[in-house]
This record gives sequence, C-alpha cells and structure tokens, in this order.
Amino acid sequence: MQFKVTYARYLADQRRLEFTATGERNGCLFTVVTDVMRLKEPRTLENVHLVASAWLTELFRRRSASGL
Repeated sequence: MQFKVTYARYLADQRRLEFTATGERNGCLFTVVTDVMRLKEPRTLENVHLVASAWLTELFRRRSASGL
C-alpha cells in the first residue's frame, strides 16, 4: 500500500488526530478522511505518517460490506 498524508490536525482537547490520506492499494485509488484517538500530539510528520499507516493497515484488514 502506498499513500500520502495530505492533511493532519491534532485536537488537544479531544486527544484526536484528524487526517486525510490518499494513495493506491491493489491497483485501486483511495482517499480516507478519519480521526484516531492519540494520547500525545505527534510532533513530526514521520509520526503522523506512522499513525496513518497503522490505522490504514487496520482499516483495510476489515471485511468490506460486500464480503470481499
């Protein structure tokens, strides 16, 4: 899976990281807009990328609504 984080913002009062990622997986293009709970603010772009990578991996492991 190849992706790029195009937007990220940490909401300290809610302890959530909002991000948008676009990329390609198995020949299909995707855009994901989501937020994840984080206890600490990710201080570098590399940390944001690692959080996004972990979340996208988990997201794509789930079965789709079509059962595939």
